[in-house]
Parts: sequence; C-alpha cells; structure tokens
Amino acid sequence: MQTQRSVIRNTALSYAGQAYTLLVGILIMPFYLGHMGAEAYGLIGFFSVLQAWLQLLDAGLSPSLVRAVAHQQAAETMDRHSGRLLRSFEIIFLPLTGACCAAMYLGSQWIAVHWLNPKDLSTQTVIECIGLMGIVIALRLYSTLYKSGIQGLEQHAWLNIANVIIATLRYFGGLFLVSKISSDPVIFFQFQVLVGLIETLIFAARAYREMPTPGWLTGFDWQLVKPIIPFAASMSGTAVLWIVLTQIDKVLLSELLPLDEYGYFSLVALITTGIMMLSNPLAQTLLPRLTVLMAEGRRDDMHALFLAANRFVCTFLFPLAALIALHAYDMVYAWSGDRPAAEWSRPILPWYSLGSAIMAVSAFQFYLQYAYGQMRLHVWYSVISALVTVPVMYLAIRFYGAAGAAVAWCLLRSVSFAIWPMVVHQRLAPGIHGVWLRDVIRICVMTAAGLAISEPVLRLIANENRFNTFLGLAVSGLITLMVVAVSDKPLVTKISVLFSKPST
Repeated sequence: MQTQRSVIRNTALSYAGQAYTLLVGILIMPFYLGHMGAEAYGLIGFFSVLQAWLQLLDAGLSPSLVRAVAHQQAAETMDRHSGRLLRSFEIIFLPLTGACCAAMYLGSQWIAVHWLNPKDLSTQTVIECIGLMGIVIALRLYSTLYKSGIQGLEQHAWLNIANVIIATLRYFGGLFLVSKISSDPVIFFQFQVLVGLIETLIFAARAYREMPTPGWLTGFDWQLVKPIIPFAASMSGTAVLWIVLTQIDKVLLSELLPLDEYGYFSLVALITTGIMMLSNPLAQTLLPRLTVLMAEGRRDDMHALFLAANRFVCTFLFPLAALIALHAYDMVYAWSGDRPAAEWSRPILPWYSLGSAIMAVSAFQFYLQYAYGQMRLHVWYSVISALVTVPVMYLAIRFYGAAGAAVAWCLLRSVSFAIWPMVVHQRLAPGIHGVWLRDVIRICVMTAAGLAISEPVLRLIANENRFNTFLGLAVSGLITLMVVAVSDKPLVTKISVLFSKPST
C-alpha cells in the first residue's frame, strides 16, 4: 500500500496553496471593479452564482471519486480500477457539459433582457458574456473531476502547486488584461475560457498518470460505477439542497438589484465566501483521512481527529468573522478604496460574515457523516433546511431587499447551528458532543474578550489612510486570535500527534 502521508503536512500545504489562491483573488478583485466598472463586476458576481448552481451537473460524482480512491488505498486495491472509474465518469460528464454550454447559449438573451438589470453595458455584450460563462463552467466541471481523483490519492503537495499556478494565471493575467489591454468584459471572459482549458488539461494529465486507464478506447465500466451510485445520488441530492441554502439569496438579488449594486453585493459575497473557503484546505485532507481511519476500524482516533480539526477551524474563523462584522465599513474601504461600496456594505456585511463562519463550522457535521458513510441524516437536514430557507429568504428579500437577506440568512444559520450538531453527535458519536460544545463556547467567549482588548489598539492605528486602517484591523485580528489560542493547549501540537499516527 502507498505510504501514508502526514496529514498535518498535507493540511499545511493545502492552507498555503489555498491561502494564496484566496488572498490573490481578494486582493485583485477590487482592481477589476476599478478598471471594469460596477456593472461589469456585477457580471463577474453573477458568473460566480451560475458556476455554483451549474456545479450540480457533477451529480455527486467528484466527491464519490475522492471516497472511492481513498477506500482503495486503505484496501490495497490501487491497480487500474481507479483509472477505469475515472474514465466512466468522464463519459457521464460529456452530455452534462454539452447541455451546460447549450443551455447557457440558448438562454443568454433571456437572462440579459429579463433577469439582469444593466444600464451602461449593452445587451449584446451581456449576452456574449453569458454564453462564454457556460464554456468556462463546463471546463471547470471536468477539472474538478480530475482534482478529486488526485485528492483521493492524497497528493496534496502537487495539487496545491498546480492550483497556485492556475490562480496566478487567472488573477494576475486577468488584471494585466483589463488594465493594459482591454477592459471589455467579453474579452475578459474569453480569457477565462483559455485559463479553464489550460487548467483542465493540466489536471487531466496528472490524473491519467496516477490512475492509468487500459487505453484511450476504454469505455464505461458499469460494474465499478454501480456500487457508487447510492452514495453519489445522496451526495447529488444534498448538493442541490446545499446550493439552495447558500445561493438562493444571490439568485434572487441578481434579479432585484440594479447590476451596479449587484456588483457591490458581489464584494460582500466575495468576502463571506472567502470566510467559508478557509476551511476547505483542511477538509481536502481531513475527509480522506477520516475515511481511511474508519476503514481501518480506528473509530476513537477518527473522533479525536474530528474534534481537533473542528477546534482548529473555530479558532481561526470565529475571530476573523467577528472582526469583519464589527468593522464592516473599515474592512471594505481599506480593501477596495471605494467609499460607496463600503457604505452600501455597512448594514449587509456583518450578518453575512457571522453567518458564513457558522456555516463553515456546521460543515463538520457533514464530514462526520461522510466518514461513517451514513448520509441519510444529512439528506433530511438539507431537505428541511431548504424548505424553511427558501420561503423565508424570498419574503425577506421581497420586503427588505439585501439587508433583509443578510439578517434572515444569519439567523437561519444560527438556529440550525444551535440544534443540528447535537442531533448528529447523538446519533453517530454520543461521547463527543460535550467536548465539542465546550470548545465552541470557549472560543466564542474568548473572541469577544479579544475584540474588546484589541479595540483601543485598532483605533490608535486606524485613520483615513487605507493602509493604516488595514494595519489596524490586522493587528486587532492578531491580538484576538492570540487571546483565543492561548485559552487552550497548543493546537498545532495536538493536531500533529493525531494526524501523524501511522496507519495499521
């Protein structure tokens, strides 16, 4: 069997790679706003929403591939099975991606005329951009599939180096394009198609190398796909509901708000999405490891790793989200230099920031069920949440606009977080809930204490200068993080011991 890699090393590599990708995106995006204008930036925000919804075409296949490859590692069956499974999924994706491109092309005029609200951009420009969005999304569906196979093999170092290269090309190349060549949004999305093609080819080449198929003419293998269908179906169903929970507000607001205001909202969405994405590197290494531990019968080690990882993420996310919520105007202004955007975001960002941190931590209940391979609870949770969220968000947005969406979204996430973890823990791992709850309460209390301690320091440093304001926020966040971290034993040492235990 392939030598098990240290998960703490993989997690560090994943955080380094995704931190770079995330920070580059966050730093570059305000320049897009400045060079392209609020309406064109609103199109980029709308593209992000479309990408999230059209990822549903994945139908649960990519996460199923991660799990299947990880199981094969534990069972010492890594021969050509994974390659034939990858080929089978590639064949399934062909009609799905074709349908994606066709639907976006055929529906582009209706979306441009009847859904979006452009004032300065021409209808033809918006139509062409939407058609290109479909091609980019189709390419990213395939690249996600290849990444999933590599993730299942726990090749996180290579994966994150490749992600850094692609992110550099996507963001810095895009910035050079809009600042030096053309700020035309059509040319911008043509460039995104090119980057998407390069990304897909790079990950496909690696996946073929590590999971070789018998030949180019290898076809669909029903015997390998059949056992995965139930898990993939549950993942697909819950993905639909997850997208509804996280994206329904963005869809409704894209129709309600003028395109320039939707550009401002896209800034808020970028910040809050960044908060949720901070836990992704850990999830990439955590899910295969939890699966392997369960396959080896090491249930107690899996629970200990789960609790340590949850504690680690809460320690970073809660102080960050609370700092952004408390200083929303300062954060947006220091970041973008756009006072109208900062003023528009002032009543919106605090609620989204807190709600995003809660949602990111809530995902750990999914991780636990994923490790056990028991997704029924998650399906019911997703169904009930969607049935509640959709009408509440619709009414909040129709009557109170973006502010109503922000408040309603945060309250829904908070109520869910107060109830659902206890249900999952009692069903799967009754002994861990008390430890989990004490960790969450301690981190929340210490976050509040840290912000109170650091507030005078922030006010001493921050002023009208954007750099000083950003520096003050950074110092305040660091102080708060230190207050939270020292309230427990060193987290890194704990996690290192748990993650580096060799497999039996």
